[in-house]
Amino acid sequence: MIEYMNGFMAAMRPAFKREATFSWFVCVFVGLVLRRDNLGVTSLVRALALGPTCYKSLLNFFRSSAWQVEGLTQHWWDWLKKQEVEYRANGRLVLLADHTKTPKDGRKIPAVSTLHQDSETASKPTFFRGHHWGCIALLAKSAHKCFAVPLEARIHEGLELFAQSQDALPAKTVCMVQMARQVVKDMGQSAYLVLDAYFSVGSVFNTASEELNGISNPVHILTRAKKNIVAYMNAPRKKKGKRGPQKKYGKKLQLMKLFDSRPHHFNTAEVMLYGKREKIRYLVLNLLWKPVKGEIRFVLVESSRGRIILMASDLEMEPLLALELYSRRITIEVLFDTLKNTQGAMGYHFWSQSLRPASRRPLKNDEQPNESTNIENTRKTLGAIEKFVNIHLLVTGVLQLMAIKKPDEAKEKARCWLRTFSSKTPSEFVTRIALENLLNRNLSGLGKDTITQIIQKKQIAYPPMWYRDDAA
Repeated sequence: MIEYMNGFMAAMRPAFKREATFSWFVCVFVGLVLRRDNLGVTSLVRALALGPTCYKSLLNFFRSSAWQVEGLTQHWWDWLKKQEVEYRANGRLVLLADHTKTPKDGRKIPAVSTLHQDSETASKPTFFRGHHWGCIALLAKSAHKCFAVPLEARIHEGLELFAQSQDALPAKTVCMVQMARQVVKDMGQSAYLVLDAYFSVGSVFNTASEELNGISNPVHILTRAKKNIVAYMNAPRKKKGKRGPQKKYGKKLQLMKLFDSRPHHFNTAEVMLYGKREKIRYLVLNLLWKPVKGEIRFVLVESSRGRIILMASDLEMEPLLALELYSRRITIEVLFDTLKNTQGAMGYHFWSQSLRPASRRPLKNDEQPNESTNIENTRKTLGAIEKFVNIHLLVTGVLQLMAIKKPDEAKEKARCWLRTFSSKTPSEFVTRIALENLLNRNLSGLGKDTITQIIQKKQIAYPPMWYRDDAA
């Protein structure tokens, strides 16, 4: 596992302009594996037994112009492509994307906006202040488990301060498709993009269908339709001699009603759905959808979980494949849970002195326009936030790949007891414990690899003023 991690670090080296910046990246990466709390940058100082004086150096690392999120993620994608763990459908990659929200109460944190809570949990507030993140992941499959390997995360709301005009900011739904198109462009392969019902709008399908490097339909959309979805049959040919233009749309269909009005048109099949084999009935229809002014493949599915309608821009997609891919969308929700609760990716506290303080209790319909006396300084703060989160994505991705490629070593080195054995492929949590044990052993003086030498040099340059458990 240590050898695998050293190979990953060597692949990331070209993303940094200076050797010193790369050495701090190694420290941050290892610190995120070793830390026992999720209290931002200070947790890295404690985890690596560094002196308090290195705290400002770590802050400067995240604000540094010697590396950018774009360059780091591109090298991450290149390295990931060589691992050959991706799940393919009809020769295409399978990308998963969704939004997640995190509360942030800081008055001088950039891009904080008033967000609506979509959760059905009554204990959560309806509206809160925070960041709206868009994340895209690659579906990877081992022999016993699927992972959503994170590719990139960006803030998609509250960016008015950094835009030249309001019109220059695309919609959040379109931003997600643009991220997928960038992944397809850099990896040089076409893909399916699996989304939830929030993205079942015309702009998503239209943006995905635009040509990319001369390739038509580089990204095919698969999403769940809203319950009030309507579509149209093809219009009948106009009778000869009848006045007026040819109609574009035929009979209007309310698709949710077809489950009861056309039961004899449905087919039945046995499929594996969310880990259980069950019998379903389904119906496939290629119908006209007005938002795209063209045909969309609709797959109506009834299972023990209820009735859903899937929409696909690929008019030849097999219905059971569409259902299988959409059932894999749950893995990105598992990824969000891992990032927030296991890795602590949202525990950042970067703020800008140049930003005007925002009210913690905004009035109804109060937009609170952002103002900054130094826009470049505030932009660096926003960049530091995205850098912090994206390094967490890399840590999570490496743990997932280790779990896929070295499951036996991860379970052996973890030496932890699990009450419930769920899969032969270990989770990110178990793999992190195993890697933590190996790193602690090497840092105790037994390791001679590159990672250990870099961190030991930092420990000598920034000696702790007290014992390791109480450092910083």
